[in-house]
Amino acid sequence: MGLRTVFTDHSLFGFADAGSILTNKLLKFTLSDVDHVICVSHTCKENTVLRASLDPLMVSVIPNAVVAENFRPLSHPAYSTGPDNQLQNFNAQAATPLSNYLGPHDTITIAVISRLFYNKGTDLLIAAIPRILAAHPNVRFIIAGSGPKAIDLEQMLERNVLQDRVELLGPVRHEEVRDVMVRGHIYLHPSLTEAFGTVIVEAASCGLYVVCTQVGGIPEVLPAHMTVFAKPEEDDLVAATGKAIAALRANKVRTERFHDQVKMMYSWTDVARRTERVYDGISGVLSEAEFYGYDAADAASWSATRGRAGVQSFALIDRLKRYYGCGIWAGKLFCLCMVIDYLIFLVLEILAPRENIDIARNWPEKTINKAEREREKKDSIG
Repeated sequence: MGLRTVFTDHSLFGFADAGSILTNKLLKFTLSDVDHVICVSHTCKENTVLRASLDPLMVSVIPNAVVAENFRPLSHPAYSTGPDNQLQNFNAQAATPLSNYLGPHDTITIAVISRLFYNKGTDLLIAAIPRILAAHPNVRFIIAGSGPKAIDLEQMLERNVLQDRVELLGPVRHEEVRDVMVRGHIYLHPSLTEAFGTVIVEAASCGLYVVCTQVGGIPEVLPAHMTVFAKPEEDDLVAATGKAIAALRANKVRTERFHDQVKMMYSWTDVARRTERVYDGISGVLSEAEFYGYDAADAASWSATRGRAGVQSFALIDRLKRYYGCGIWAGKLFCLCMVIDYLIFLVLEILAPRENIDIARNWPEKTINKAEREREKKDSIG
């Protein structure tokens, strides 16, 4: 159809088990005609490049973001809406967050918001909770989420008689996540695999000190002063949580500053700008030299092989070459699938010609705003 394509990857996969091998082979086939790939972390990029045999130049890293105003700690002043409908603080003095000092005997609440699955580290959490609570009498847990491991969690609480120190909330909607987080002081994230971990950004924005496992793309998400890292092991997770509790009791961590720092680090405006640049690069608005960062003269000599940076060729023979390179037997199968798909496309082109299909209109927001500005200018002159 002649459409440029961008693939966005949010996941991490292995290379050893049969399921991962088949998934990676399918990914290699799927990305043969893709012009560019977006990954949410550098770890995710490395994983995708290896799984699909891509040129690293054709993979961009654009992280997720959060609307920081929706994840505001209790000690932070509310935001107001200005004349231009933009969120802003009431004034500079009110924008100064309150300090959150804890006494040696104050209760510290650890929040956990996660799907209760194996890959989210629920087994690790179940093993660590009794040890953490035994070592720290003035600590309690709030756990939100649902999944097949919920039964194991409930059985652990009954076995250790911890119902009065661990509150299970069950599933919560995303708009209620902030209300749960602001009840805590520490956010515990024991995941076994994670490409990015948006929830720990939300937790830090709410003013929580983050304890998380050092896996996947998690180490890239937050600076060191906001996090305590642990190996995905029971002993190390218990030790890291104890370290975070001690740091809060000693008032060594200024969590009241986290919200403003996160707001400066992650912005959907920045994500949109970087994503728009990717689409400009593959659609020809930006030159290949400007977009990919290599000399255009060298780029002209590159062949349109599968997975090389640069605009992919739509010629049928070039597409078949890319699919054929996916494997000795898989390549032939993928070529057959592609030929059948192409024949179906030709039939549909006859039955429903593209000139009879309505083209999606461009988003009219900028045109409307420009017209309104012209109207306001005329009114002010009049």
